Amino acid sequence: MKSQANRDYKSNDIVMTPEWLAKALINHFKPTGKILEPCKGNGAFSNNMICDWCEITEGKDFFEYNTKVDWIITNPPWSKIRSFLQHSMKVSDNICFLFTINHLWTKARLRDIKQSGFNIKEICLFDTPKEFPQMGFQIGMVYLKRENQGMIKLTELIKE
Repeated sequence: MKSQANRDYKSNDIVMTPEWLAKALINHFKPTGKILEPCKGNGAFSNNMICDWCEITEGKDFFEYNTKVDWIITNPPWSKIRSFLQHSMKVSDNICFLFTINHLWTKARLRDIKQSGFNIKEICLFDTPKEFPQMGFQIGMVYLKRENQGMIKLTELIKE
């Protein structure tokens, strides 16, 4: 089994979103209504829009948050994408996750999305910020919408 992935690998989940990128993504997706940022980190998203937030290191655990919101926009811990996705689909109809796009394509995650009545509305691609680990996977923000039908929009975010 030499070709098997290293199952002992531990992901570094502390990957802070640069403020310029958070602003650009907020301006691109234009979330409205009640918004939640479930992984505040250094506040790149929450400092640039009116929203509620969670941050486990500050005692506000997203998995204990059960208030309905219109939008979730976040850079979740990449090793916990599935659990964050499952809980997000319980509390919001519009979800934007910043991650390496390959995180989306597992059978289990795609099944979770479909069974929860969501579809991929848009994938917004951009160059990997220098502040992120350089790993060879495409970074982007994926927008999932409940009861969305139609084609997936693919956009490229240009750094200004």
